[in-house]
Amino acid sequence: MALQNPHHLANCFAGLLLIFAVPFVALAEGRVEFELVTEDGFALDGAREWLSALEGIELANVRIRGAKTGDAPAIERRGSEASPTYHVIGVLTAGNKLRVPGASFGLGDKGRIAAWVGKLKEGGEEALTTKPSAFGLLPKQLVVVHEALAGPVRFSTLGMSPQEAVEKIAAQVSLKLLVSAPAQRALASEEKIGEELQGISSGTALAAVVRPLGLVLVPEKGAGNEMQLQIKPSTAAMESWPVGWPPKKAPKDTLPDLFKFLNVEVADTSLAESLEAIRGRLKVPLLVDQNSLARQRVDLKETKVTLPKINTFYGKILDRLLNQAKLKYELRVDEADQPFLWITTLRQ
Repeated sequence: MALQNPHHLANCFAGLLLIFAVPFVALAEGRVEFELVTEDGFALDGAREWLSALEGIELANVRIRGAKTGDAPAIERRGSEASPTYHVIGVLTAGNKLRVPGASFGLGDKGRIAAWVGKLKEGGEEALTTKPSAFGLLPKQLVVVHEALAGPVRFSTLGMSPQEAVEKIAAQVSLKLLVSAPAQRALASEEKIGEELQGISSGTALAAVVRPLGLVLVPEKGAGNEMQLQIKPSTAAMESWPVGWPPKKAPKDTLPDLFKFLNVEVADTSLAESLEAIRGRLKVPLLVDQNSLARQRVDLKETKVTLPKINTFYGKILDRLLNQAKLKYELRVDEADQPFLWITTLRQ
């Protein structure tokens, strides 16, 4: 997730291919200006030393003046959210230190000062106090990615090639999508998508399409605060965008029909056919963890399941049918909070 200039993608992202990009209004990187106040006892010739120490740091303006009553380290955001300027009041102390909100620097701390300024430009005062979360992004940056990936897939994916599906989904997303050279080769697979992803959010769909190919979707930070996406081999990623999320609500509130009772009997029927029947009744997408099933050599079409006549609810039916193949289901939601069922193995 390194900061890069989008105008130099060919040089900065060696081995990457930009397959789709549209203009995107990102969280703007701000300008930072310093107003430094000198407290009593600060050396008379110290201002020149500090001006020299700050040379080369990307500051819009630096001003040094004597302290006034009430002066203290502070940050004031000026301008608009799209083009902010962060006005920093710093205090030059009698001990020749620079005190700013949350930090103190000496004359030899140019690298630390530059890093502090960089964080402020990137995410405002929040970036100075908030630890990065998943993917090394700030919470508000993750929100930008999550919202950009919440739009539904508007076309049928059944029988489509992975590469075509990725390109069409990317066309619906307001983030640049980069694909590494190894990932591009994997996407050229002649395999066809065996699941219908129409209606599922773009993020969950992209993650589901590339996962069987050994690839993952990773959000990252581009130039300034512009968020972008990258598809790469799973072995090259520490973290990856998941195929869905744990629901925030209780299962009964997330998918009430899962707890609806009915009379059921299954007699030596393929698990694939049984799952399709349940999916149709529940009217929710059903996605399969192809990787895990392949590792444990489970074929849904070849696996036969049986269930004696019983009156129970759909969740219990799924448990009993899947357990016969050492599988389980998980109730998940996509980026738009729409529920779906994830079929995976008992042993991960």
